Amino acid sequence: MDNELHSPEEIENDEAEKGSAIGPFFLTVFILAVIGGLIYLPFYAAQDPLRGILDSEQWWVPNVGEYHPLILHLPIGIIALTVLMEVCSWLSFGRYRPMTGVGLFLAFVAGAFACVTGLFDMTVDGLKSDDWSDDMFKHMWMGIIFVGVLGLAFLAKIWGRRSGSRGPVYGILLLGSAGVMSYGAHFGGLQTHGVDPIANTLDGVSKMIDGEEGVPVEVPKFKEPKDRLAFAEVVLPIMDDKCLYCHSEADENNKGDLWMDTYENLLIGGELQDDEPERYTTLVAGDAKKSYMIEVMTLPMDDDMHMPPSKKKKQMEEHEIKLLTWWINNIPASKTLEDQTLAAMGASQEILDAAALLVSPEERKAMEEAAEAAMEKAEAEKVAKREALQNSLDTLKQDPAFKTSLNYASQDSTDLEFTAVSLREKMDDQKFLKLAPVAEALTSMKLGSTSLTEETILAELPKMKNLRKLDLSQTTIGDSALDAVATLEGLEWLNLYGTEVTDAGLMKLKGLGNLQKLFLWQSKATPEGAEALKKELPGLVVIFGVN
Repeated sequence: MDNELHSPEEIENDEAEKGSAIGPFFLTVFILAVIGGLIYLPFYAAQDPLRGILDSEQWWVPNVGEYHPLILHLPIGIIALTVLMEVCSWLSFGRYRPMTGVGLFLAFVAGAFACVTGLFDMTVDGLKSDDWSDDMFKHMWMGIIFVGVLGLAFLAKIWGRRSGSRGPVYGILLLGSAGVMSYGAHFGGLQTHGVDPIANTLDGVSKMIDGEEGVPVEVPKFKEPKDRLAFAEVVLPIMDDKCLYCHSEADENNKGDLWMDTYENLLIGGELQDDEPERYTTLVAGDAKKSYMIEVMTLPMDDDMHMPPSKKKKQMEEHEIKLLTWWINNIPASKTLEDQTLAAMGASQEILDAAALLVSPEERKAMEEAAEAAMEKAEAEKVAKREALQNSLDTLKQDPAFKTSLNYASQDSTDLEFTAVSLREKMDDQKFLKLAPVAEALTSMKLGSTSLTEETILAELPKMKNLRKLDLSQTTIGDSALDAVATLEGLEWLNLYGTEVTDAGLMKLKGLGNLQKLFLWQSKATPEGAEALKKELPGLVVIFGVN
């Protein structure tokens, strides 16, 4: 008598070996046929009659695609649970043996249905085998590959169980299907939600490593006013800001034959007038009253000799003149300068307070570096936004309705503009909903003469929060739709010509402080209602057209 056959696994394997091979054979044929059909499906979609069905406007075509987000989560959940159960089995060295065969088969069937409904959801437009630049194309093929690998994993499971084998093929295929599923789901999520969580995670980790956020960074320390060198770190920065754009030897700017960028050049001075070669004394060490630079700074603003020129340049501030005067009065008469700190020169608290109002060289450098870093970061973010937006735009433009109607506002812009001029009544709720992935990038929407309903406008228009220009002319909207318009805080231009909007609806717009123009001719609104709105928005121009 055999006393070794006790474990559930051995009993299951023994029963499987005794059973008929008809069932596994039938399942093998069925699964391979489904996989082959799914691989051929995208190519068949570009041919008639399926091409004609997908392009038709029958109600059930988009309705089939609407089931895609619902169905695709079923195989995802099953695979996640199956992998967890199998990992537990592997870690228990076979003592725990989960029954995952039925779940795998259901996941395979659900995955196949998800591929079919996804094809209806994509609005296919001449798919090409090398079109891997499109995220939704990748999403489609990764879904088909996922279902194919999952089917092979199921076959490895049932045939391995029948033969009693516990080889690695099933485990490799199961983990492979999970990996393909995750990779393909990434592109679908990017299209649906408009964000890239993986890229955002990597960016956040990078910022933490670089010390941009989450990690304390060293705060730069700047010199106290008393420790600043009087000429290099107090006087020269003042003149750099107010004088050197006209009087710098380094930049070859010498109006009046005067350079002011070194102590020695200040002593040299400049010519009084072009026709009077006599030189004036710009700086008299120890005597500010005899120093011409102080004299011209304190002349009346309407004096022709006032410096800096009153009509063109930034003027000296009181604390700056006070610092220059104090410095000149406290330096020794010498052809060379031994630069000292304010403290070493015996600066009073009043002078130190005046110096504290200046931007020190270190602070100026830090500000310039910060500004440059901010510009680089803004440019990088703009490029990243443009790339992410381009993926969504490319997908939308596969639909003939959006090929010419949706474009960037300018060549290097990340703003989008949409016009339904060529679509008119063909622009319905279903097409409008397709703009959701790029909603926040839209700044101009021309929806005149479209067949949009108020329900869709109420639901979708608030998502387009960056709109500055909106045309709803000759649509059937009424006052209810203005609840959605009222959420667009940046709106500057609004066309309600030929709509059912009344005076009561107009008052819903009173919170739009940026609104500049409103077109109301042939609407239900009256001039009296417009005047009431203008009292709330004084800068608003309301146009009723020509009577």
